[in-house]
This record gives sequence, structure tokens and C-alpha cells, in this order.
Amino acid sequence: MNITQPEKDAPLILVIEDDKFMRIQLQRAMEQAGYQVAQACDGEEGLAAYLHLQPDIVLLDALMPVMDGFTCCTQLRSLPGGDRIPVLMITALEDRESVDRAFEAGALDYITKPIHWAVLRQRVRRLLQASRAVEDLRQQTERAQRSEERLRLALDAAQMGTWDWDLQHDKVIHSETTEAIHGLAPGSFEGTFKSFLKSLHPDDREGVTQSLQSALVEGADYNIEFRVIWPDGSIHWVASKGQVYYDNFGQPVRMTGINMDITNRKQAQEELQRQNLRSQLFAEVTLKIRQSLHIEDILQTAVNEVQRILVSDRVLIFQLGSDGLGKVVTEALAPGYPSVLGCKVTDDYLASEYLSRYRQGRVYTIDHVEKADVPACFMEFMQNFQIKAKLAVPILLKEQLWGLLVAHQCNRPRHWSSFETDLLKQLADQIGIALAQAQLLEQETHQRQELARSNTELENFAHVASHDLQEPLRKIITFGERLQSKYGEVLTEQGCDYLERMQKAAERMQTLIHDLLTLSRITTQAQPFVAVDLAQIVQEVLSDLEVCLEQNQGQVEVGELPTLNSDPLQMRQLMQNLIGNALKFHRKGELPKVRIYSQSLKGENQSVSGDAAKPTHCQICVEDNGIGFDTQYLERIFQAFHRLHGRNDYEGTGMGLAICRKIVERHNGTISAHSTQGQGSTFIVTLPLQKRQSG
Repeated sequence: MNITQPEKDAPLILVIEDDKFMRIQLQRAMEQAGYQVAQACDGEEGLAAYLHLQPDIVLLDALMPVMDGFTCCTQLRSLPGGDRIPVLMITALEDRESVDRAFEAGALDYITKPIHWAVLRQRVRRLLQASRAVEDLRQQTERAQRSEERLRLALDAAQMGTWDWDLQHDKVIHSETTEAIHGLAPGSFEGTFKSFLKSLHPDDREGVTQSLQSALVEGADYNIEFRVIWPDGSIHWVASKGQVYYDNFGQPVRMTGINMDITNRKQAQEELQRQNLRSQLFAEVTLKIRQSLHIEDILQTAVNEVQRILVSDRVLIFQLGSDGLGKVVTEALAPGYPSVLGCKVTDDYLASEYLSRYRQGRVYTIDHVEKADVPACFMEFMQNFQIKAKLAVPILLKEQLWGLLVAHQCNRPRHWSSFETDLLKQLADQIGIALAQAQLLEQETHQRQELARSNTELENFAHVASHDLQEPLRKIITFGERLQSKYGEVLTEQGCDYLERMQKAAERMQTLIHDLLTLSRITTQAQPFVAVDLAQIVQEVLSDLEVCLEQNQGQVEVGELPTLNSDPLQMRQLMQNLIGNALKFHRKGELPKVRIYSQSLKGENQSVSGDAAKPTHCQICVEDNGIGFDTQYLERIFQAFHRLHGRNDYEGTGMGLAICRKIVERHNGTISAHSTQGQGSTFIVTLPLQKRQSG
């Protein structure tokens, strides 16, 4: 675990990622955005880092060994403060089941690999902003609760507003504090029960009356909360408690009590409820939007969900064109109203000052169209489509204005609340993110199509090479043999030498074409992976090399070899090239000796020790006592057409090890070698024991 600190007061981001290269990329991206970064390489270390550092946000890889991201997120939520920290899940999985698991584990958002860094920075910024807003609201609620407790203590000490109701004479006395709670000046209360009821909110009068009657007739407790309307029209909340007093006949004659203004507490509670509702709606709609990566589906889902939540008559998405104009591309419409789908918007309607504000993230609201100060042409447009009220928020794609998310009320004017405005802004942000992902998918799909087209062309080339290029060579070889057999006796010694050179050149060209075809077919004509016994493959290769072994008097020692999930034909090609090279490049005057063996690994470079460690990779080693090579040429020997020795010394096209590397890479592995010139070489192939097929 390590932590960098660009700025002292910058938010701290904890990156939990098992891939070292990805951790470095995430660290650099977050540092460039001005954040502090802490790293952890697995889930257990990440949980320990969280307890020690208390970060502001966690970027969590979903797929990690030992403890995956879903389990880590679930355990994180059970730690102190873990239920409040935002978690952004990073995953290469795009299926719905994985998305559902991420949200069920407690993640607030997720992003798929490959990562678009601008999108990641925007999501981190949004999550931090939302987290800070929720934390501020929680602190406000705690302060309000503490304030209420102090007020209750004050009430117990008779320091709050009091009231006294004389039932026999219908005379109500309010203290100055109670009058203030009702928004009245000292001494201005009329002093009757009717005037008291008149100050209450119309929706609460019946409840207060019933509660008073229950206390007077049944002896029930009078402990109620209600709203009062001040003379200035503002609404405030009051908590009231009362006690009934009776005469000598079980008859009520008096009722006294105390009042407390709880408006701040109620407002905090209502705001918290709105925040919770907004968070719930935001999560639900975000999940629905993200279920598709097709732009049309994303936009249609967005307008349908916004119309359902806002209960508005029309919700549309307007896309801005490159020329500054645009049109309505998606719409959700209540029955009975004209559609604006496909309607083009000219610069007369969308003035430059509006675009400038939208680009800055500003929101545009009209509560009453007929009272709004808008251009005449725009007013005509809204009247034609029966628009009485409007709410528009910008959709930003990669920090550029892409379009607008717009809600219309057509049956009446409407005041758009801050709750509705904030929710729509958050959803517009999610639409922008979803659009960015959809564009990436389109680009990736296009790239895949181009790759498929390229592979098809390569296959066509392979067909041409296998037939059209080899046919002339076969004729050269055939007619050369005929020339040798019929006219060899009459040719001069120099003529025979020329003919022999021509024959060998044609044979080398034929071998080179064969090797090129083998290299190209590693991916274009690859076979599905199956369980392959390497020991059996090696025995088959040694059987094919029997003549070579007899000629060189070579010895091959085969140790224990694993069974791998792989392409059997390519595994045979790999082993044949490695063993063939080991026998070919032997030292003169010394019999070639080759040793083939394997060892298991539990990590990329960690050998397995004991039965407790579970191996994840294996190494296949081909060791010889041949001529060796200078290690400065290590990378060169795996490149096509590169040779370290002359053709007169050792036959070959320089393609064998290039083919080996291509095969190993297709199997998600690596190949390397170490050698000492004149003392032999060891070629090492590292392959996963269980790995998905690639290429």
C-alpha cells in the first residue's frame, strides 16, 4: 500500500486493483485531476487501508484473486463509516448480472474497461459532490436533533411558549413566545379557539380538532404536530403538548400546554426524505439507462423514466448539431398533445446566449409561459405545442454540450421544485455518461468489423499464397529436376552449380511461403481450445523427428508435463519448432542433448511451494547444450526473418521462433530465453493453466 499527496486538502481516493499497470494508470489519472491517491493490490489490503486512511471514495476492481470486488464491497459496507463512503466498481464485465451484483454489494456506480479517463474523472467528481452533499445534510440533521433536544429541556423548564384555554368562556391566552411561533406581534392574538383554528393550515385543522376532542372527552394524551400559516403566507411547523383539567364533576374546564417551533427539524427531515427518494430514483433510472449500450434505447428509456417520475405531459431529448442547430430525437408524450419528434430548431429559437449558459451547466426553467420574457418566435413555438411550463437541463458529452433534456407541462403552469431540477440534472449527467459508453461501443464494434475484414483479406492472401505463389515454384523445381536428369551430363561444372543453386533457392522460397502461411493461420484458422496432454504432444513430435535424431545421434529427456486448455495443433507446432531448433543448433563434435520439463507457478513469477499454494500458471522449459547466443539478441530472435547465423551454417527461414511467439501470445502466455554463447540455451514458455481463449 502506498499513498501520494498532491495537495494537502485534496480528496483521498483509495484504488483497490490487483493489476499493477492498471493501478499506475488510475493513480496518474486521479493525480492529474488533483486528488490524493492510495493504492491496495487486493481486497484484504484494501479493507485494511480503508480502516487506516478513511478515504473519501474507493475505486474497486470487480475481478481479483482471493477476494473479488463484490465481496470486498460487501465487507467494506459493514466497517465503521463504510455505509456512507461512495464505491465506484471497475470491471471488464458488461452483463446485467454483474451490474446487479455490483449494486447489490453496495456500489454507487460502475465503469467498464477499457476505461475512458474523462468519463472516470467526471464520475468521481459527481460521486464526491453527492457524498459531500449527503454528509452536509446528515450533519444538519444531527444539529437539528441536538437543537430539538435542547428545546425539549427548555420546555421542561417552562422557558418555551405556553398557552391556556378556558373552556367555559372559550378564552385562549398565548404567551408572547407562542404568539411569535404563530407569526404574530405581541398582544395581537384575538384570544379565541376560532382564531387559533384559523391560523392552522387547512389540511391540519380537522386533525387538531379531533386530537383536542379525544383529550377532552376520552382523556387521551394531547401531543401533536401541525402547520400554521403566518400572516406573510409562510408555513411553519409547531409541536404542541397539553394537559386537561377537570372540575369536581369528571367535566373539563381548562386545558394548558406548551408549544415549540419545529420548522427547522421538519425541513431537515423533509430534505433528507427528498434526498433519499432522489437517490433511490436516481439509482433505479441509472440502472435502466445503463442496461443498454445502444444510443436509441438509452435516449428512449431516459425520456420514459423522466416522464414517469415527474408526471409531466411531454419529455424530450434535443440533440445539438455541429452547425449550432438541432432537432428533437426522442420523445415521451401524454395522450392528447401534439408531438414535437423530429422538429428542427433554428437559431431563432436557440439564441447564442442560451447555448452559452447551457455549456456552463445552467438550467433553464419557465413556470408560466405567458408571463415569461422570451423571443416572440420562441413564444409562438411553445404556444403551437401547448407548452405551459418548461424545464431544460444540458446533456454534456465529454464536457461538450451534446443536447438538452427537456420536460413540458401542457395542461397548466407549473413550478419546478429544486428536487425535480436536481434530479433531472443528475439524470442528464448519467445520459451523457451512457452516451459516451455507447460511442465507445460503436467504435469498438467498428474496429472489430475492420479486424474481421482484415482477417478475411489475410485469409484470401493465404489462399493465393498457398496456390498461386507456390505453383510457379513447383514448376521451377520440376523442370529443374528434368533438366538435371536429361541434360546433366552435357552441362558444364559451372552450369550444374547454377542449376543446383536455383533448385535450392526455389526450395527455400517454398519453405518460406509455408512458414508465412503457418504464421498467418495462427489466428485466422485457429482451433477451439480443448484439454491437451503436452506429454503426448511431445512424444508425437519426437516420433516425427526420429530421422533427425538418428542422424545427429541426439538424446531427448522428457520430464513431467501438464495438461493444458489449448489448441492441440498449435501446441504441436510450438513444441516441434522448439525441439527442432534445439537439435539443429548443436555444437560441432558434440552430441545434442535436449531436456524438456515443466514447473507450476502460483503467480506471474512465484514458484509454488508445498500443497497449500494453488498454481495458476505453468512453465514449459526446453533446455539444450547447443551453440547458445548472446542475450543482447534476445528480442531479435523472436522476430520474423531474423537470423543470427548464415544460411550455409544452419538451414531455416528465420520464422520458427516468430511462429512460437505468435502461438504463445494467442494462448495468453509469454516466451523468453536465457543463454550463454557456446554453452547452450533454455527457452521458457509461460502459460495459464486455465485461461479464456483469445484472438
